[in-house]
Amino acid sequence: MLFLLGSGSPIEARQTAPYGKFLIITLSIAAVIIAVYFIINHFLKYKDSDKYKEKEMNRVTTFSDVKLFARKNNLPQCETKVLWTVCQVTKCLNINYLLKSNSAVNELFRNAYNIMNSSNQFDDELLNDFFVCLFRIETLVAQFKKVPSTRAIPISSVIFYISETGEQYPFCVVKNEKDSFTVEVPEFIYSTQRKPKTLVRTRFTFKTNDGLSYNFVSRIMRYDELPDKKYLMIIAHTDQLLCQAQRRYKREFFEQQCNFVPIRLNMNKVKNDNLYIISDKKYTGKITNISAGGCCINTNLPIREQQHIGVMLPELGIDETIVGVIRRTRRLPNGLFALHIQFMQLSLKTKNKIYLFVYKYEM
Repeated sequence: MLFLLGSGSPIEARQTAPYGKFLIITLSIAAVIIAVYFIINHFLKYKDSDKYKEKEMNRVTTFSDVKLFARKNNLPQCETKVLWTVCQVTKCLNINYLLKSNSAVNELFRNAYNIMNSSNQFDDELLNDFFVCLFRIETLVAQFKKVPSTRAIPISSVIFYISETGEQYPFCVVKNEKDSFTVEVPEFIYSTQRKPKTLVRTRFTFKTNDGLSYNFVSRIMRYDELPDKKYLMIIAHTDQLLCQAQRRYKREFFEQQCNFVPIRLNMNKVKNDNLYIISDKKYTGKITNISAGGCCINTNLPIREQQHIGVMLPELGIDETIVGVIRRTRRLPNGLFALHIQFMQLSLKTKNKIYLFVYKYEM
């Protein structure tokens, strides 16, 4: 009698039960997927919102932020460690938003240096890593804002004309308009055979405030002579700028008298002997730029390339003779010779003193 009241036999009910369970499970999974989709979509919209970005910008940097920055920019482990230390001691805001200009980079690292130096946290190795990390990040940030055209060269910038023999002559930008830009030409170039020809493809180079170097080729449209004995060169614009590979070290340009000495390799070196033999004879020159990797000295001596040389810089607080090799000797318009020197042997302490001088940090 009970069986007659049902909508089918018990056997039929058992056969249809798995399909009902399957339908329930399928609907449950679909509901979960839809819920997850809406949650993720809501989260992604929130991450793109101004509210989220403002919140991220205004919180203190965490180690996860540093790891993200390091991963994006391929920082080695030692520089990642330095960056995290810098963020910890300064309690700076999120570096993934903060480090968008080199002024921000330099302010952050200068604050960190002052704090760490006052509490004697530096040893020679950590200080070296600190400056290596600083220059790496300066270079990275500078690359965010590459110059797209000569139209973007600011007034008062210095560009260098590169002669056929590789000599570089400085011109100051005095005007930058829509179709061309104008530079002032020194008289010692304008009145001599060094003067570049018009309507000929000519090579130039310049460096931005952030330290990036660019080469470009353009044509000189014409020259203008002004009544006050000023000479102007009008150059056509170009969008074909080639960003040069960065140096390994930041340089400081200045002029200061220095001494240098001849050095030769010790060909009879035994186990505890010095690799280099330093001469007692000193010569005087003028140093024009320096970095932790090398310097440039102007002298009246035409010293050949690949010669070893010792550089003395007591005015910078350096009490050792830095051993270098002359990579290039270049004759200057005034008859002197520019010796481009790569440092080969210097202590970590001396290297750090050069870093401090270049970045103008107090010892």
